[in-house]
Amino acid sequence: MKSLRSVYAEHGCTASGRCDMTGVERVAQLMNRPNRRWVTQILILVLSLALVLGVGMLSAVRTRRKEQDDVGGWQVKPLSIAHRGDDSAPENSTHAIANAGANGADYAEIDVRLDADGVPVVFHDRMTGRLAADGRNVPVSSLSTHELQHMHMRQNGENFHVPTLDEAIMAAQHVNDHLGLLLDLKTGSAGAEQLTHAVSDVIERRDFAGRVMVMAVNDDAIAAMRTLHPDWQIGKCVSPAGHPEVGWPRDASFVVMRGNRMDPAIVSRANRDNVPIYAGVSGDYREGGRCLRMGADGVLGSSARSVHELANRFAVDMHGGTSNPNVERPAWR
Repeated sequence: MKSLRSVYAEHGCTASGRCDMTGVERVAQLMNRPNRRWVTQILILVLSLALVLGVGMLSAVRTRRKEQDDVGGWQVKPLSIAHRGDDSAPENSTHAIANAGANGADYAEIDVRLDADGVPVVFHDRMTGRLAADGRNVPVSSLSTHELQHMHMRQNGENFHVPTLDEAIMAAQHVNDHLGLLLDLKTGSAGAEQLTHAVSDVIERRDFAGRVMVMAVNDDAIAAMRTLHPDWQIGKCVSPAGHPEVGWPRDASFVVMRGNRMDPAIVSRANRDNVPIYAGVSGDYREGGRCLRMGADGVLGSSARSVHELANRFAVDMHGGTSNPNVERPAWR
């Protein structure tokens, strides 16, 4: 995955949002010489190849590309990611995933672990007690899929059941044709192989690989998924607890970390490694703005609508100018 920084740099765009036109001027000079027909054909071929490469590169970055405007322009902007789905519904529920897509998020981040049947289910905690309606506190891994789905959960006044990853993907597919899922694999080294294989099977069965990113705190889980799918977007979730050093594997596709830990040195290192870096800010969107101004490639927040609006403030037009004079500019644009 290329970072937004590299996309702008490779297209020759400056901090003002404009692109170097010297190549066009050279072609114009050539057009005034003999053999114009051959020059025209070559120009058409070059432009066609550039269009194909540009579309492919932006698809890999997985930034939202808006519909073309009246002058044929488009925008790139930071990713907006709803943490555990949208906060208008219980965390990690299919309702939260659906609301994330409806409220403009590019991705819903959800937590995935295995139940007693080896089925990937969407639940953050190792134990059920925080969300169980009756307060029953047992390990998720001790419950069968049937038992877990018939266990009443409750948050913010709403009852729900723990979805399987299969149900979560179906919810994303149902809400629109572009909402992605950022999967946070909850496992230690001992369970890494089993979880990654189970998650991989579900994603492939649902033909969802093009709309998923996978991350983990555990490096063995990252390596196991990378072995299975070297072409997938597989990243590192930098845990703040007991880990003062911020680092990531050499082959990480992206990095997710708390926004309040992000500083210019970390962003510079991510830029050097060409690794997109996303800031988790919960409900602190002022912090999110600070991270984007430093050069973060996206924000994870509790409210899909709020992260969507924040990302729009940093959108950049790529048709030779900026249509919105009030748009904010990160340092690297």
